[in-house]
Amino acid sequence: MKITVFQVLNYSLILFAAVLFIRYIWDLIFNPDYQPAAWKEAKNKGKLAGILLRIEKNYRDKVRFFNFWFQVERLRKEQVPGAFAELGVYQGESARALHHMDPDRRFYLFDTFEGFKDQDLAFEKGEAASYTPGSFADTNINKVLSTIGGNRNILIQPGYFPQSALKLVQERFALVNIDADLYNPTKAGLEFFYPRLSPGGVILVHDYNYKWEGVLKAVDDFCKTIPEAMVIIPDREGTVMIIRSKF
Repeated sequence: MKITVFQVLNYSLILFAAVLFIRYIWDLIFNPDYQPAAWKEAKNKGKLAGILLRIEKNYRDKVRFFNFWFQVERLRKEQVPGAFAELGVYQGESARALHHMDPDRRFYLFDTFEGFKDQDLAFEKGEAASYTPGSFADTNINKVLSTIGGNRNILIQPGYFPQSALKLVQERFALVNIDADLYNPTKAGLEFFYPRLSPGGVILVHDYNYKWEGVLKAVDDFCKTIPEAMVIIPDREGTVMIIRSKF
């Protein structure tokens, strides 16, 4: 079959458009130079600390990083009171970013720092079914503190959650990052933090995707019990965001 010049031009245009689209998606998700306009403006005005600029440069999931930053900036603008918390700290990468976005907030870090417990692994499916008690155990408190490089507002809460939080039942929270991978700790985190979340405060739950069935179930079941709708953020592994109603 003879191909005409017109067909060649059509195919070329389609190929060119496809390349541009793929490049756009690649830059949006993977390009280390991707930065939203608000971040660039803050950087140009000198409003960003040098350490935060370095963290952004090396943080692999740009969508997740900038969602953290937008939420922290919103909390500051709206003067939402309360501490920050993270459940599932591992080696402290995300905690480092969040702390340096607002170093004046008390920041509670909850983790066993010893990997998972047998009772939390028993009924897991998907990728989490391959975990053992030794998974994510290659961390410790000193390593996390060294990674974060923070101030006295970093408050380590080692142990099994929620027992490790029993002394904080009167605390109020503005931002909570849950990255616990499993059903039991994710469920416990939502049940503990949501009632203590300030109006306008936000809970972020990482790994909301088909590979982490326990996380999916914990989030879906919990969101049926609250008036707020969850918002899914399209970062690499999926993050669910719940913002506590002010009314």
